[in-house]
Amino acid sequence: MKVTIKDIAKMADVSISTVSRVVNNSKPVNDEVRKRVLDAIKQTNYRPDLTGGSAGGSNDNLIGVIIPQSNNTVLDDFNLGIRNLAELYGYEVIVGLTDSSMESELHYLDLFRRLGTRGNILVGSMPQQEHMELIAASSAPCVLAGQASQIPSLPSVHLDNITASYEAVTYLIQKGHRSIAMIRAAGESAVGGDRYRGYRQALDDAGIHINESLVVESGFSVENGRLAMKNILSSGQQPTAVFCSTDWMAVGAMNYLIDSGLRIPEDVAVFGFDNSYVASLVRPKLSSVEYSGTEIGRTATRTLIKLIKGEAVSPSHANVAHHLKIRESTG
Repeated sequence: MKVTIKDIAKMADVSISTVSRVVNNSKPVNDEVRKRVLDAIKQTNYRPDLTGGSAGGSNDNLIGVIIPQSNNTVLDDFNLGIRNLAELYGYEVIVGLTDSSMESELHYLDLFRRLGTRGNILVGSMPQQEHMELIAASSAPCVLAGQASQIPSLPSVHLDNITASYEAVTYLIQKGHRSIAMIRAAGESAVGGDRYRGYRQALDDAGIHINESLVVESGFSVENGRLAMKNILSSGQQPTAVFCSTDWMAVGAMNYLIDSGLRIPEDVAVFGFDNSYVASLVRPKLSSVEYSGTEIGRTATRTLIKLIKGEAVSPSHANVAHHLKIRESTG
């Protein structure tokens, strides 16, 4: 006898609608309740038909998206682009929101395998062997979005973060800055590693010594950026400019500089990245690297649908365009 959604609800001691919310990730569900539902799904190998048929159906039009949980950032644009193109081609989207950890990414890759998604889009950390093992265990193709894949068999759609960062820092150098700090994301991901590599390369090419005491790792929030800027100034050295891995970090840096009585850009210029909506709301308005997260989402989905249909994908690793949006924070 096939396991039904009613069976899962009974096992987890929740309502049918709660099971549906967990499976579709449509509304917030208490962590403990979510765990009970997922445990029941795992124990029974239940495969809900998210396309409207009976339990255990084919799910021929279902795409899985694994993406870090983050509000009011460029990741919202990724999601929008994915959904827009998926709907255009008649596909439904199921989203797994992660905490940016490998464990949560692997959990959703395995869950989507059991749910029978036709293909998946991974937005998150650089895939490791564990990711690839789960992808290989599934018959569904996968596309990496927001990172440049180092694996030939895993197509990717991304921004050229190294070049974009290089151009932003070069702009600051051309404005006469020689003491340029960086508030960078931790790790070797595109946001952390690639944007830092672009920063270093720009300084190297300009013959400027890299002062590592002016480079501080930071989390992604405004408060993280504020604390990072505090650490930089606490070193006893005041840079004339600071380049930040994200706009939200940059806003935090600006807040600390202003609270410390420093003027932007007269005393310290600030350059962000992503050109999120906050860049045009703060005062002074924030210079930033602009690109279309929506286009990354659309292109990744277009690539995935081609793979689902068995079509060739070229190029297998695609860049979206970027440019510098110059505003008041850099003068």
